[in-house]
Amino acid sequence: MLLRTLYDQLLTWEPIRQMLTPGGGSLVDSSVLTPIQIAIITAQIGTAFSAGLTFFDTGYCNPAQTTTVGICPPKLSINPWVSDVIIVTLVVQVLTILYVISQWWKKPGGFSADPTSIAGIAAFMGHPEIEQEFVQIPTEINYAGLKRRLKGKKFRLGQFATERGIVKYGIMPVDDEENNSSKEGFFDKLRAPFLSVKSRIPWLQSWKKNRYMFDVLFVMLLIALLGLTIDAVSRYNKTQVVFLATASAHGTAWRIFTAFLGVVVSYYWGQIFQDAQTFAPYIDLGQGSSDPDSTILLRRHSIPLTAFLPLIWHCHYTPAMIAFTGLAAELLIVSLSGLPYRPGQSRGEFLFWGITCLSILTIMLIQLIFLANWRRKLPHLPRAPESIAAVMTYVAGTSMTRDFNGLEQLKRSERDQAIRDLEKTYAYWWRREEDGRIRWVVDVVPENKNNRALMDGASEFS
Repeated sequence: MLLRTLYDQLLTWEPIRQMLTPGGGSLVDSSVLTPIQIAIITAQIGTAFSAGLTFFDTGYCNPAQTTTVGICPPKLSINPWVSDVIIVTLVVQVLTILYVISQWWKKPGGFSADPTSIAGIAAFMGHPEIEQEFVQIPTEINYAGLKRRLKGKKFRLGQFATERGIVKYGIMPVDDEENNSSKEGFFDKLRAPFLSVKSRIPWLQSWKKNRYMFDVLFVMLLIALLGLTIDAVSRYNKTQVVFLATASAHGTAWRIFTAFLGVVVSYYWGQIFQDAQTFAPYIDLGQGSSDPDSTILLRRHSIPLTAFLPLIWHCHYTPAMIAFTGLAAELLIVSLSGLPYRPGQSRGEFLFWGITCLSILTIMLIQLIFLANWRRKLPHLPRAPESIAAVMTYVAGTSMTRDFNGLEQLKRSERDQAIRDLEKTYAYWWRREEDGRIRWVVDVVPENKNNRALMDGASEFS
């Protein structure tokens, strides 16, 4: 969980790091993300294999030393080949962390930005070219289309003058002569075939359809694991019938396999947890006038432990319960690996892990029902607001970004208090631009519009 937290932080802050470098960086593509993603995968593999690192050896002695049932007294031993796999995964983690540290040392210090909240991104808007660029983004363009539109363009953080002549610090374009983005890196070429295939499949372009498809597969996996656990617990006197003892002399293969399934469940629940945090502000914003604390100031957290109380405090109960269940998801990895039959396994140990698995899997399935109902409240979002670029398409050219001029270099607590002192409310709705085009925006609620006016307009497009 700690490594996952570290990597989530790196993935979130990497665009900021790149924009702080002299050459700037991309908002939709980053070569450093691929090694981080590889490290995440290897970390999950290492977690699964760690379940088979040790075992109780009952076949090490000669016949004279065996017990009355023909086995040796259990002795804790190590699987050398599993140990080698874990060492390799740890080496990958160390190399990745060193690589990331080397990249972060290249950035100048003294500046900060906050990509974990809507206000944190909006505070760095205001450059005339950036505003124009993102205001002109087609209304219903998906994230894949946004990436194609911004491909090859670089941005950096620096000082500029807004349209009103106010000098501020924020996101600005990199001049053409400074932009050397034409050369693809190794990891860009590595990902190119996958992205090419993905672009040819239309239904993969819709983030809602993607979520629905993976959610269905996830529910099927949970039901299968629940059925397996029920079958195993109901045969607690002969678990070797469920988990074939012949699969491995010490049950190592089964433990690694079940731990891997637990890793898959835990990882996907982590994705659900991040989604819940991302969408929570937009559910409130989509319902009309909302206070800033529970919406534009709400920050995403990397781990459920730190997210639970803020979500409860701001009345985001479903995301809070998802965060709480996320803690149990980590325990599921250990619980599932404790089920397979192995020599030396006690009945009490087996029943403990079996009942724990049943409890966690049941809670997850119930939680997914509440999650499905909660997601129905989401407003129409052409692009999932899970990246800086996607959020910028919703806040560009708004009164909110103009209100935040001068707040970009304040400490987060000072900035948040300054926004509260504005005593304004915010909402997510569509509005018609001067050229007649429709845009979805997160903005200050106009004084001449009430909630019903906003929602009646939004319902035409939802």
